[in-house]
Amino acid sequence: MKGQKTLLAVLLAIVLAACVAPATAGAAVAYKHYVACGTSETARASHKCPKRGKKGAFFKSLKGNVSYSICVKFPTGKSICAKAQNAEAHILYVNKITSNIPGKHRVTWFVGGKRVGSFYFTISG
Repeated sequence: MKGQKTLLAVLLAIVLAACVAPATAGAAVAYKHYVACGTSETARASHKCPKRGKKGAFFKSLKGNVSYSICVKFPTGKSICAKAQNAEAHILYVNKITSNIPGKHRVTWFVGGKRVGSFYFTISG
């Protein structure tokens, strides 16, 4: 009898997890953000870019109009932020990254003072 109750509890937990997971996963996605080796709308996300060439940090709000800030932390430890960037819903925005410093960079996006995402990329030497 005890084995049947345990089995029933495990099955119930699996069913509940399957029902809850898709609902929470979709609700969490409010912004799209990434870095690409280029600045055009068709540039694909990349974690490694050449020293020469364009680099862009892309942002799109999927829920509504927002004001966002973006910060880039360089391999040297220095950070530069662009604050109060307005973004209309469903429009892709790009901030140019002008660094040619080889090494790992971190790009972080903020909305309402809260971090909504980070993306690491490396500039090859």
